[in-house]
Amino acid sequence: MSFITFRRHYLDKVLSNVPFAGNILDIGGKKDNKRGSFRPPLNKVDSWEYLNTDASTNPDYCCSAEDIPIDNEQFDIVLMAEVLEHLENPSKVLQESYRITKFSGKIIATMPFLYPIHADPYDYQRWTPERIKLEFEKAGFVIEKIIPMGSVFAVIYDLLYVSLGMASKNRKALKNRIVNRLLIPILAKLFLWLDKRYAYKSKRITTGYFIVGIK
Repeated sequence: MSFITFRRHYLDKVLSNVPFAGNILDIGGKKDNKRGSFRPPLNKVDSWEYLNTDASTNPDYCCSAEDIPIDNEQFDIVLMAEVLEHLENPSKVLQESYRITKFSGKIIATMPFLYPIHADPYDYQRWTPERIKLEFEKAGFVIEKIIPMGSVFAVIYDLLYVSLGMASKNRKALKNRIVNRLLIPILAKLFLWLDKRYAYKSKRITTGYFIVGIK
């Protein structure tokens, strides 16, 4: 069982189940230096383009998402996976996303909630479902679903994983090799079982949300 955090586990899982089709703009996505195990289903879409301010990720559009150099209604789906928390002006980005989405197209987004601060390059906010609905509808989207990703045990595991240094980059150190090869797989399986068992509690305690909006 390959495991990093529950947040990444659920993110890869939910994106793998999205029926992507048509022309996709992946805002904040990385063409190069990808994270996690999810890979775009390029054989099922017409195009998959990337927008990122980090030139090292080789984006198709290296620019801010506040002012996207794309004509109106060009994309069937705009994807923003783990992006909203890093935006200084998320309302403006949502408005731009609405502008470039085709009529009846979708915005698909994920956003952490009870998860440690992670700068990329900055971390500005966490939103409740009420705030998510408010911001997306202000931009013009109609919310189709807001789904919690993981429950209380997913949150506990991720907080322990980060706070105890299990995510340390120094994985070659003996104690980190022991933790990553022996302890993490055991804990991950236990917490995954507990998380599924107590999933009904996830409406209030969750790692974050999966969001779908329609134009």
